[in-house]
Amino acid sequence: MRSVASKIALAFGIALAAFALVAGFGISRLHDLGRQLRLLSEGYLPLTRIAAQIDVKDWVAPRVLEARTLDPATRRAWIPLARALFPSLVREKIAEGRAVAGRAGPLASGADARFLAEVVSRLDALDVEWAQYDAAARDLLDTVEAGEPAGARLEQRIQAVRTMEKTLALDVKLLQVALDSQTGELVLAAEREDSRTVASIVIYTLLATAVGVGAALISHRLLAPIRTLTDGVKAVAAGDLTRQVEVRTSDEIGVLAREFNTMAASLERQRRELLRAERLAAVGRISAQITHEIRNPLNSLGLNAELLAEELGERGSAEARALVHAISREVDRLNGVTEEYLRFARLPKPTMAREDVNDILGGLLDFVAAEMAASRVEVKRELTPGLPAILGDEAQLRAAFLNLLRNSREAMPSGGTIRVQTRLAANEVVEAELTDTGTGIPPKDIARIFDPFYSTKSGGTGLGLAFTLQVLKEHGGTIRCESEPGRGTTFVVRLPTVSEDRAASREEVATA
Repeated sequence: MRSVASKIALAFGIALAAFALVAGFGISRLHDLGRQLRLLSEGYLPLTRIAAQIDVKDWVAPRVLEARTLDPATRRAWIPLARALFPSLVREKIAEGRAVAGRAGPLASGADARFLAEVVSRLDALDVEWAQYDAAARDLLDTVEAGEPAGARLEQRIQAVRTMEKTLALDVKLLQVALDSQTGELVLAAEREDSRTVASIVIYTLLATAVGVGAALISHRLLAPIRTLTDGVKAVAAGDLTRQVEVRTSDEIGVLAREFNTMAASLERQRRELLRAERLAAVGRISAQITHEIRNPLNSLGLNAELLAEELGERGSAEARALVHAISREVDRLNGVTEEYLRFARLPKPTMAREDVNDILGGLLDFVAAEMAASRVEVKRELTPGLPAILGDEAQLRAAFLNLLRNSREAMPSGGTIRVQTRLAANEVVEAELTDTGTGIPPKDIARIFDPFYSTKSGGTGLGLAFTLQVLKEHGGTIRCESEPGRGTTFVVRLPTVSEDRAASREEVATA
């Protein structure tokens, strides 16, 4: 599972990599363009200038022909001048051209490298031709200076020198044309490369920008649940503990949201428990007040009613005896209500011992058998034998189960069936299930039936199920109600089993 930070870092890393690639591409293309410009300025242009400075056309032959028409004295004076005018920088230019080509070589690649190698080859050939021409031209000047008479032999030597001059001139011209052509192609290639580079950088920059925008959108989407979680925190802080945060991610924000929902639900349960505790405290205060203000007067009323009944005996009228009997009955009923309040408010600390749920339920069912039969209620027992023992207070558990049985009986005024089952559930828990065929409980009332003072029966105190829940909590158990109006109600009680070591420990604590 990747964290949100790593996902955001990855997204922006991809964006940065995209921009780095664009920058690298731009630098590479600019480097290539700079290399081409350096090749042009340091190679081709100097070579073109050097080739233009090499001009060997009609250097010696025309001057020899001109010298033949002069008288011997003038010819002897003219020849040294002709030698002085004979170009001496050709070899230097050829050497300079080779040096320029050598320096430009590292800047060239591909076709440019091959062309520079060809230029060097041509310069080497020119060097060889120039050496031959230089020797022939100087020999011809020496012959003319010596005064060799005109003849076929002199004409052949003049024609040979002229042919060498034309060959050198042609080779130099071809070199100039090749350099001009290559320079023009390099300039055009540099212009095309510049245009392609600009277009490519623009396109790649747009793509990198799109990647960056995508990274920003991904980051925004990854961080969006934080706002949802913040709203949920504010709602819980404002008191709405039922608020749930809907975050379906699998990263740490999703984990935090689920833990937040669990925390909010736990706080809601704790708040309900606190309200319940406050209600129980109120019941305790009410019970104490009832004990102080009502119970003693009720006892006096009951005693006086009994004395009055004895005084009337058979002498009193039937109407008087009926009134005294009604007073006694109402006093007994009020005493029963008072006892129920006191029992709920002053539940004693349970005395824990190893108990068998089947034995507790079996004895209780035997005890209420006559009461159930009188109400035309059939009780079916389905007690699984050999269940593990639990730790509990037998008297309190009997009272809790008795409340459930009497609720079921009262829900069947015309009679019915109660099925009592026990079984061993998962996680080493003993389950006791009581199912009746009574009138059922409306769905809107199920959530409140365990609240103190809440009752769906006329004349009920609303403390029976609250007392049962309190007892089961003291025993580490739970109770669940399932009901459907017109089809009956099922109460499922779950009590944890206990090992030998745990039983000994809890019994020691209970007796301490």
